[in-house]
Amino acid sequence: MRRTAVSALLVLLLVSGPCAPLIRVVCKRSTFGAVTTASSKQDLTLLTYHGSLEVGAEALQVQVLLHVLVKVKQRADGSFKLRTITYAERPEIVEGEDFAPSLTELSITLEHEEGGAWQPLRLDELGVLQVQGPFVHEASVPENFAANELRLRIMDWPIFYTVSLPQLAGQNLYGALLKESGPFQNAIVIGDIHGGNPTTAAKVLATHMAHHFALGFDLYLLYVRGLALSNAVQENLVSSGYIGDGRLRIISLDALQIPQYDVGFREWAAYDPTKLIAYNHAALTLWGEHFHLSVLDIDELWSSKDETTTVNTWFDRCFKGSDIISAGRLDMICSDCLKHSESEMHHFEKCWDASDPIEVLQSFSQVAGDSNDPKSIFNPDKVGQVWLHQPSGLPGSQTALVAVNAHEYELKQDCVFVVHLRNLFEKRIEDADTAVDRRHWLVHRHRNNKKNRTSIGGVNV
Repeated sequence: MRRTAVSALLVLLLVSGPCAPLIRVVCKRSTFGAVTTASSKQDLTLLTYHGSLEVGAEALQVQVLLHVLVKVKQRADGSFKLRTITYAERPEIVEGEDFAPSLTELSITLEHEEGGAWQPLRLDELGVLQVQGPFVHEASVPENFAANELRLRIMDWPIFYTVSLPQLAGQNLYGALLKESGPFQNAIVIGDIHGGNPTTAAKVLATHMAHHFALGFDLYLLYVRGLALSNAVQENLVSSGYIGDGRLRIISLDALQIPQYDVGFREWAAYDPTKLIAYNHAALTLWGEHFHLSVLDIDELWSSKDETTTVNTWFDRCFKGSDIISAGRLDMICSDCLKHSESEMHHFEKCWDASDPIEVLQSFSQVAGDSNDPKSIFNPDKVGQVWLHQPSGLPGSQTALVAVNAHEYELKQDCVFVVHLRNLFEKRIEDADTAVDRRHWLVHRHRNNKKNRTSIGGVNV
């Protein structure tokens, strides 16, 4: 891959692994520039452009960095599909301005040489929910076009990368070919876990993973900044085992060039850039690989009233033909904590056991409310931009909506919904007199194999 520019900001990024530090050599800064990262079978290709764009209703010219993640898959007929994720950053930002500008226009073009001239193939922009991005673009490229090197351009900037689609397809972790059939695998993405004790966060994550692996999930993608959380997860007896068997992958937010606007940014920014970029990066990582991807926070878990269901039955039996399942959330609190005026996190740490990390969830059985602002699980091939709670479905995609009601405890489907451990990271806002007098047992099928235990997969109302 080569980068050409009229004038350039030259930055060399050497990335030897998903959590490696960045080594940066800066030579010259001017109006336009470009950056590339070394590729590997663990990473998407990251290209960074520096230039000026029109933003906002006044179409003001501002300096921006555009980070472009690129992935290529080859079809069985020899043609290629290319998808990109682009997120914009303002190099200088003051209070009152958002992390990313609202772009008036963002176009990406792939150029192929024909008859001695370069002909443009413009990438299609897919569904957008948030005008600040990240933005998803896609193109189908005929085999004869991809036989030679192509140029990847942003707007009309005098900068381009020379790329080889077969080479980019060959570096994919799951292979070069686009997977369009066969059984689905299922993954969960967790954005950066803000603040708190890393050792405690690692325990919560271990319980989160053990619960969902019992539901049939195959993979976790955890996004971290710095080394504290990453080290804690690797030192945890449960999660270190999941790393060893390939079910937990840790991705560095620093290596993705995501600015650290996650401390204090909420006072003046409209959205969470760290999570959004992590979610869209995960969707691109699993695009074309025949995966379902779920977007969750660390205090949210998929659950069911039916103890026989697994994640694949949600799509194969409960919502057959659906590409996206968006489910409401049932707020749950620790019933023992209410009785003893104990914080949920203190109870969690006191009862957490590495030999059985799911056991502690049995305490979280008190229904305390609901929210129909849903969380989702989806096929990345069928969506565009991924928002904080759900993605933008592409034309022709099918979405199943699941609503919950805490007081009537009625579900449109008994198959699946989301449980929110509401007070795990917050001060409790209810007491025993105000909590809803309902129960939902979060732990079920993984108890059935234990001797002298009764199945608790039902609902006690």
